[in-house]
Parts: sequence; C-alpha cells; structure tokens
Amino acid sequence: MNYIKGKIKDFYLLTSEIENIFLNEYMPGAPGDHVKVYLFGFMYAQQREEMSHETLARQLCLSLDQVDQAWTYWADMGVVKKHPRFEEKENACRLNYDVEFLHLREQMYRSPLTAEQEETESYGEENDELLQNQDVKSLLADIQRITGRTISTVEAQEIHSWLTDLGTKPEVIRQAYSYCVNRGKSNVKYISRVVMQWTEQGFQTKEDVQKYLDEMDQRFGMQKRILQSLGMNRSATEAEKELMNRWFDEMHFSLERVLEACGRTVSISNPNLRYVNKILENWYQEARKEGRDVNKKITVTQTILNRYYEFLRKKEEKEAQERKELVYKKLPRIEQIDRMLAEMGSNISRSLLSGGKRSDIEDIRRQMKELESERAVLLTENDFPIDYTDLKYSCEICRDTGITEDGRRCTCTGKRTEEAEIWQKSN
Repeated sequence: MNYIKGKIKDFYLLTSEIENIFLNEYMPGAPGDHVKVYLFGFMYAQQREEMSHETLARQLCLSLDQVDQAWTYWADMGVVKKHPRFEEKENACRLNYDVEFLHLREQMYRSPLTAEQEETESYGEENDELLQNQDVKSLLADIQRITGRTISTVEAQEIHSWLTDLGTKPEVIRQAYSYCVNRGKSNVKYISRVVMQWTEQGFQTKEDVQKYLDEMDQRFGMQKRILQSLGMNRSATEAEKELMNRWFDEMHFSLERVLEACGRTVSISNPNLRYVNKILENWYQEARKEGRDVNKKITVTQTILNRYYEFLRKKEEKEAQERKELVYKKLPRIEQIDRMLAEMGSNISRSLLSGGKRSDIEDIRRQMKELESERAVLLTENDFPIDYTDLKYSCEICRDTGITEDGRRCTCTGKRTEEAEIWQKSN
C-alpha cells in the first residue's frame, strides 16, 4: 500500500516561505521597488520556475535598470548572490547574471568557525594581531555583552575596519550596537550602515550620539502628529520624512505653523502632505518677499473676508458683461433674444400677480423655450459654450457670499480665507 499526496498544479495557488529575518531585519529599511523585486523573484526561485530579468521587469512595471539596482542592493546587503552567466551575444540579456537567494537564518546563526572557513586563509594571522590590541579586545567584549552572542572572526574584522579605515571612535561603535540591538536589529550589515552614517556625521562621543537620538525622537513625534492631523495613523515613509524635514530644517516652520497648514486641508476630499507642502511653500515665498518670519501669522477678519467675497462677485460680473458684449458684437441676434426673454419674463410676472389666464402664461413660456433653443444653437455653431455669458461664481453653492440659501456658513470659506490672506496684502 502506498500513501500519495496530491500535488497542486496551479502555480499561483502555492505559497512562498519568506524568512522572518528578512521581514524584520531587511525589508523595513529597503526601497519599495527593491522589496517587490526580491519577493517576486523569490516566488519563482522557490517553485523552481524559470523567470528572466526582462519578464520580471515587465510584470512589475519596472525598467531593467531598476531591477539591476534592486539585485545589486540585495547582493550588497548579503541577502542574495549574483552569479555571472555567459551567453551568446544574440541571446544575451543586459543583466547577464543569475540570482541565488541565500538562507538568512544560516548566515545569522552559523558558528564562527563556519564563517571563518568561507574567508581567505590570511584571516588567521590578522586576527591574532587584532586580538593583541587591548582597546579592540575591550570593545569586542562589550559588544558581546550587548548582543548576548559570540563575535565571529568576520564580524571582528568588520569592527576593526570601522576603527582603522573609517576612524570611528570605539564609544560610537558601542552606542551603535546598543541602538540597533534595542531596535531588534542585530545584523552586522545593518549595524555597519548605522556606524558609517554616524561617522560621516562626525560623532565622536556618547553625548554626540545621545543628542542625535534625542533629536530623532523629537522629530519622530512631530512627524507622527502631522500624519495624525491628516487622519493617517501610520509611520511616515522615507519620502514623507524627507518632505517634512524640509519644512523644519530648510523653511524653518514651527510645528504649530505646520499643523495650521494641515488644518487647511479640511476643505479637500483627500488630505495629503503634497497639499500641505503647497500651502507651506506659498507661506514661505510670501514671508521671504515681505522680509518677515515664516511663523508670523496674517489674520483675516470677517470684514476682510466679506470684502473679498464682494471683490469676487464684482470681478465676475464685470467679466460676464465683457463676454456678453463680445457675443452681442459678433451675434446681434443673441442680444435681440436676450431682450425678448427679459420682456417675456416680466410679462409672466405681471400676469401671475394680476391673475392672468393660465393659457396665456403657458404660451409665453413656450415662446421663451423656443428662443432659448435658438440662442443655444447660435452660440454652439459659433464656437461659444452655451453658458458663455452666464455668471460663473467661484462657489456656485453660496454664489460668492459665504452664506448658503438656508443661512449657514458655506464650506468654501476655508479656501476663500486663504485667498483673502494673500488678497488683503495687495490692496
């Protein structure tokens, strides 16, 4: 008797086993497109299905250069290996290499002896010399206490290179390990990036590192408040962090002023940082022109807002009259029709007030519809929109008064207030 397990034939009904080390250690800090390339390639590699770089690029809507950048990134991170492939020129792909997905658990938790065997034999003498340095021995002992694991020969060589090649101070390396381990990041390549960044920023002491981390915590809190004010209960992306940092570091806005700009998004259906950025850029340019501090507010009173609404109405009435005169000049018949329509409208009003015959009123209305149809045909045949001579208010709900028909404050007042803030400075 044999036991046989059925095999799923549809490739897309299978599953891919992604290591948690990748999800926790590598994915959070990686660019989104790089993660897409890794996951898609891993799926095909696990199922042993053929997949070319060109096909992968097409299915992910990426260019070959973007795919190449992704695999180079993952190779530098030690997640994959690129193996050169030699093909006939006529069949060769621009990316002439295969990709091997490495076992991350094995790499992270393998013994120091296994790691040492993969390096060149010359490590032995260098390691002996390295361990004679008391400062290095003390640093390695501290790192082992911080990480709770034995430092491999390869990692010790990496630490030594930070000290000698980068000139990183031992205290900065200790702080880097503590910082990364506390965040659940114990991968050496991740720690190396932190060490290199801190060294480039000129950190020399524990105090330098702590000051930077305090500022980072404060900035993280500010970014979180901004996103929450827009209804986004999540962490900021790298692009969003860069944008928000620009508001504080380059434009020198206060958090209060930024949150005020966020509050201006209530009038749009999809609040977002790009809209906030436009508001802040306008405020920044205005402040520079006037030579004032960007955080100094210009208040808009109700009187000024009412004057601005009046300005908008008069402006539109003037423009509508100019459009009407243009049409009358080109199409005199339109002017005749408008006069006839106005007179017929007055006749209907008088008839209703005096109790005129219903049949007479209906006859006038029929004639008005015929004239309106003729007017529409004349306009469209001469390349004018049907509503060309109509008044076009900025807000059709309140007709640029700020008050709706039921006496409520119109939803457009937020946007009009922003406009009035700029308008009052030029009047």
